[in-house]
Amino acid sequence: MTTTHAPPRDAAREAAPRPPADVAVAAAVGVLIAGAVAVWQPLVGVGLAILGLIAVLLRDVPVRRLAPVLVILAALAAIGGPNLAAPAAPGVFLFRILIVAIGVGAVGYLLMDGRLALPAALPRPAALLGVWILWSALSILWSEDMLAALRWTSFLAMMSGLAIGIALICRERRRAQLLLWALLAAFTIACLVAVAEVLTGLHLPTFRAGVENRGGLIGVGSLFGNQNNFAVFLSIALPYFVALPVAFRDVRLRFIGLGGGAVTLIFMLLTGSKSGLISAGLILIGLLLLVGTDRNSRGRLLVAGGIAALAVLLVVPMLSGGGIVKLDERTVTKLDVGLLNSQREAGTGSGAVRDALLNDGLAIVGETNGLGVGAGNAETRVRALADFPGVANLHNWWLEVLVDGGIVGLALYLVFYWTLLRGQARAARRSADPLVRYMALAGALSLIGWITGSLGPSTAIHFAPMWIMFGLGMGALVLAGRSEELPRGVTPSAS
Repeated sequence: MTTTHAPPRDAAREAAPRPPADVAVAAAVGVLIAGAVAVWQPLVGVGLAILGLIAVLLRDVPVRRLAPVLVILAALAAIGGPNLAAPAAPGVFLFRILIVAIGVGAVGYLLMDGRLALPAALPRPAALLGVWILWSALSILWSEDMLAALRWTSFLAMMSGLAIGIALICRERRRAQLLLWALLAAFTIACLVAVAEVLTGLHLPTFRAGVENRGGLIGVGSLFGNQNNFAVFLSIALPYFVALPVAFRDVRLRFIGLGGGAVTLIFMLLTGSKSGLISAGLILIGLLLLVGTDRNSRGRLLVAGGIAALAVLLVVPMLSGGGIVKLDERTVTKLDVGLLNSQREAGTGSGAVRDALLNDGLAIVGETNGLGVGAGNAETRVRALADFPGVANLHNWWLEVLVDGGIVGLALYLVFYWTLLRGQARAARRSADPLVRYMALAGALSLIGWITGSLGPSTAIHFAPMWIMFGLGMGALVLAGRSEELPRGVTPSAS
């Protein structure tokens, strides 16, 4: 009988794998850099140290598995925005940390002979975003405020990266579904915060509207800083609910669609945003048009018509001060679309300010011979006007793109917008895949609502829901292209 002896502890230690020398050197260098930065900015140094630790811990995880998780986390962090910032450094958002980490990781991956193949349907919109970024960077040369131009261009690059990352996730159906469920969870959290605002009259510290909530329901801003931003978030989310009963037959998904749509409309009314209300109207009209003009889905027109009718039955009584939720009298007055025209004629209120900003913005573009004032410089020029309207933000994304980037910048944005809208409208009609049909229909409707929804925020360059909408739009085109590669007669699962 023979016995085997356990190896000595020293031998076991020698047999254990040791970290590669290059990892040890990189870690040492990282510690030195983080320590040096911490002397100057403690929080930044700690942040760098945390990123370095995460990089070391995840060094053996394949990029293909790690990248989708980081992108989804970045999208959720972008919705949280400044609410997820370091208390002592309000400008250090979790999203900004994640998106920088993703960008650095992507560059490192490519430099180490990594391959990033863009799926079909993505190269064109991605190229348009790339050219737009280059044009924005070029406009820094003639910008009066170069710091503002650099900031605007950096936001454009970061948010475009997020949108493209979201589109790349949608190469696989399972990951696209996971992304949609994650965004639904973020929507739920945003609505719960809004419920707390309604019940308590209190806001998050990032709320900036300055509206007093004394016994009224006006001023619901949730995670987004003010009422208008929250209303735009809701208008972007609304199509992803109303499209569920049209695209799927699953009773559970239809219940989520109808319930989520009703909640979205109620909170949209509570914000008191006229642009959001008009956006919702355009979405419902677009739903009827897109479904009604599809010869292969005329049966779904009844479902779409029922959704539109239910929305009208919900909204109209609330606009009159009745309905399921009683709106504050100030909110009812604020939702009066005709109020803008009367304010414009009287030269007072929001209507007069918006009219002045529109005229001033177009005049500034004319002064530059259509070249634009340079990225992020619209506010600088408006403040310098002899007849300053009192508000520097243009509160009009279309106008901001034109004033900053000139005719070239607006043309690039319009082509990008039209590429997504046209492509998704076609995919919603032609695809036999329920998931593709759903994402394309919802994405097209979001873009239609964005026509007026984009008039709500003071600026949209760093407004995360818009870029997530663009990412989902590109993702729908990617997923549609993948489904077309299946052999004829093979239909993807409706799950």
